Amino acid sequence: MAFLEHDGIRFHYEVSGEGPPVVFCHGLTGDLTQPKQLAGSLPGYRLLVWDARGHGETSPTGPAEKFTFAQFAEDLAALMDRLEIASAIVGGISMGAAVSTRFAVHYPHRVLGLVLVRPAWLDQPLPEGLQLHPKAAAYLEQFGAEEGRRALEALTEFRRMREQSPESAAALLDQFLAPQAVERCARLEGIPQDAPIKDWQQAHLLQMPALVVGSEPDWVHPLSYAVTWAEHLPRGQFVQVPAKSLDFERHAIAFRTYLAEFLRSIVHLSPIA
Repeated sequence: MAFLEHDGIRFHYEVSGEGPPVVFCHGLTGDLTQPKQLAGSLPGYRLLVWDARGHGETSPTGPAEKFTFAQFAEDLAALMDRLEIASAIVGGISMGAAVSTRFAVHYPHRVLGLVLVRPAWLDQPLPEGLQLHPKAAAYLEQFGAEEGRRALEALTEFRRMREQSPESAAALLDQFLAPQAVERCARLEGIPQDAPIKDWQQAHLLQMPALVVGSEPDWVHPLSYAVTWAEHLPRGQFVQVPAKSLDFERHAIAFRTYLAEFLRSIVHLSPIA
């Protein structure tokens, strides 16, 4: 296991393969196994995955006020500096897509290509699919795991989520049983109430090639969000893949096909033969 000491946090990361670097970031409450499972081995490339603060094997949780996309982008920059990665194809899933976007805004010269998988945000904080996450955080902090879970289940908004997206509802309830659930509740509070960009003008300035991946049905990551991002990014390409909730294997195979094509399209980063 590899770690980076940065800003009082011990960040867990993994690097595999040889070739041009690809950085792939996980989603909210996930860890580095998520991008590894989705992207696969990526032969011909050097794949970097990491646990963001408050996730996976990265610890301690750190201050609640640092659960922002700007801070996560700075954390990623520190990790890339440690590994002497000057520039890379950078992407991620859900929260990871938002972190990658903020990183591209701050460091456009370090992003050779952008990969946004199932974006959960547009240009505003607290999108509909994440509106219950801060409430879950508040219940965890106020009542603890068991009583907090019951309080969330009693909400009318949660019952609506459960009716429309049982998978999303179950994933949110799982946060009450997750390791260090109470200690890490700041991630459920801070991240949903941030946004990857301040306005669409910031997206319009991103000139790197971008692959934007969407699917449906998906409560937290509406297909329309992926379409909107592809429309606003000057070199954005939208693709649709089978829904993860219906068939993860088909979802992953389709994504890997599009990702491989995207990587090959960046000529100066062709895989090593």
